[in-house]
Order: sequence, then C-alpha cells, then structure tokens
Amino acid sequence: MIRFAALLVLLAGAVGTSCEVSAQSDTAPATQDMFAGVAVRAPDAFYDPPAQLPDTPGALLRSEPLRNARLPAGMRGWRILYTTTINDTTRATAVATVFAPVDPPAGPRPLIAWQHGTTGLLQKCMPSLISAPTLGIPALDRIVRAGWVIVATDYSFAEKGGPHPYLIGEGEARAALDSVRAARQMPELTLDARTVVWGHSQGGHSALWTGIVGPRYAPDIEIVGVAGIAPAANVRDILAMNQGVDKRLGPYVALSYSRFYPDVIFEQAVRPEALAAAHEIAGLCGFLPAEEPLRAAALTATFEGPALATPSNATLAARLAQNSADHPIPAPVVIAQGAEDDVVPPPATATYVEERCAAGQRLEYWTFAGLDHGMVQPGSPLEEPLMAWTAARFANEPPPAGCTRKSF
Repeated sequence: MIRFAALLVLLAGAVGTSCEVSAQSDTAPATQDMFAGVAVRAPDAFYDPPAQLPDTPGALLRSEPLRNARLPAGMRGWRILYTTTINDTTRATAVATVFAPVDPPAGPRPLIAWQHGTTGLLQKCMPSLISAPTLGIPALDRIVRAGWVIVATDYSFAEKGGPHPYLIGEGEARAALDSVRAARQMPELTLDARTVVWGHSQGGHSALWTGIVGPRYAPDIEIVGVAGIAPAANVRDILAMNQGVDKRLGPYVALSYSRFYPDVIFEQAVRPEALAAAHEIAGLCGFLPAEEPLRAAALTATFEGPALATPSNATLAARLAQNSADHPIPAPVVIAQGAEDDVVPPPATATYVEERCAAGQRLEYWTFAGLDHGMVQPGSPLEEPLMAWTAARFANEPPPAGCTRKSF
C-alpha cells in the first residue's frame, strides 16, 4: 500500500505539495501536523454568481482583497469571481486568487497561471477557502522578487458546490484561461500579454491542456511557456500503474465524468465492491477539514482493489484516454518529474514524454533524483531551474530545439 500521507504537502505551508491523501491510519498524525494553524472556511456569498451572467467567458464579475489570509512577505492578494465554460454547451463560474508584489517594478507585469493539485471535487475543498491560499505554489519568494503576478484558479463549477471538471482537460484549461482574462480586468493591476502556465499533479494535467486549448479557446492570451510538474498527463496509465491512487481518486473521476459526460454513469464506472465507499469518498476533501481525509482513508480500507471499473467499462476507458494530454502544444514545454514519486509513477511520465517527442512535440524533460511527489516544497531543487526557465520565456528567449533531457 502506498503511504500517501508522506506526500500530503499541497497546502502545507513550509512542507510542499501533493495531490493525494493517506490510505493508512498510522500516518494520519503527521498529516494533521502539516496543517497546524491553517484554517478553512465555507464558501460565502462571494462565490454565488449573479442572476444574470455575461455571455462572454472570462468576464470579471467581482473582486475583493483577501482578508484574514496569510501571505508571504511583500505579497498582496485578492479573490475574483469570473465567467467561464466547461465545454461548448456548459457555462460556469469560477473563483481564483490573485497574488502580486506589494511594490512591483514599473510597467506592465507578466503573469503566472497556477493550477493546483487535487484538493477535492467540491467547491468547499478549494484553495481559495483556506487561510494560507498560496500554499503549494513553488518559489513564492523568488516570484515576489521578480515582480511577477500569479492567478490561481479553483477550477470551475457549473452549479454551486460542484463537482468541478476533475481531470477533464478541456474544462480545467478553460477555467485557467478565463482566470487570466479576468485578472487582466482588475483595476489594481497592470498586466501585459505574457503568460506562463505552471501546474502540479492534477494541475500539471491542467497546465498541459491549457497549452493545448489556449490557441483555439483564448487566442488573445499569449502563452509563452507551459510547465507540467509531476503531471497527471496520461490519467489512464497512472491509474493502471498505481492502484492506491485509483482507490482514493477514482471516486472523484467517476463523479466528475458522470456529471460532464452523458455516456458515463457513476454506478457503472465504479466497481460494485467499491460503490458504497466511492459515493462517500467523492464528497470528501483531501486535506481540510481534518476529519474528511481521515474518513476517506477509512473508506478506502473497506474494499480491495481499485475503485474504478476501467478494464470492464469501455466508455470510461475511452473518456480517460480522451483526457490524456497528447495533443500539440505550440508554446515551449517543460515536464518536471521526481525520481522517487510514488503517486505519479516516473515510468508513466517517461512514457508520455517519449510518445510526445516521437510525435514532434518540442519539450524539455527534467528529472530530479531523490524527489517525490512533493517536489514543489519551498527550497526544492526545482525552484532555481523553474524560475530561470520562466524568466527566459518572459524574455522571449528561444527554447532548445526538439526534445532535451536534463537530470538534477
């Protein structure tokens, strides 16, 4: 059994980031310690969309400064509500948090679009609701010094509460792209056209899809780089290689896919042995409040094997394959992978990279010895090359041709 709690660092202040939750009760105290001092609130009226929504995606509906939030020194923040779409027929709204230096350099600033790893399926689980909303974003002190702005989407919700389009590339990407559009409308900021996309785990999947979808859906956004960190790039492969991830996150996939794909039925997407537990797991958050991941851990122990019925459900398997990030990305791409990752298996990422390189995708593949899924923790060896790569993209420096590989 995988010890997910050792990786529970997505929202854990000085620790780092991950997308999963423990399946073993003996690791729960360490998990709770990571969240000491981090408070979570319920969605308030700010999250309620107005009765009449603009037809245009990316419209800024409201914004306000963050209150009672713990931010890094030299950083200020806001939360914004904006319009978006999940697909061509499903309108939605989304909340994002925006972070900027208190004393930015003169002139328009470039933007990092951050996409977070798994925190849960429902709106109550989103990072904008915690007292330390920047947790999990790498290199924050360096970003402040560079004078860059961050917009961090919660992903989108077609109805209050959720679910969001979890590991559905099109829906994730549209929420991120429209967050950039909305941030540009904030009177407090002066942003230029340059955007680099960062994402970790689920967010790595979303970041890659943002690079895929952007030129078609949001040609007004100049995506100059895409960084997928331990990305869930090929969801089907990862679930097949990692039964523990399937047990814990399969219920999220089943509920999201059954909401947004008419040919996926929750009760058929989940194995009968796991069905009772999966219904409850799908409504639980991965981190906060603390009792929810503990309950999820207990529920995963009530059934053997994976949660999803992928081998016997051809429709589900096809939808998972559809959401592999295996389409061309015009912008420069970097994929970063920890060699000790036991959530996103390194062989899954290596296979994805090989397939994309064979298809002619220009990318850089970075591997980090000794790093696990929490590779975006403060002080990680990832920070320096990621910042240098991003600065080069903002400076419009040409990336290496073809596919290149680096080991750190």
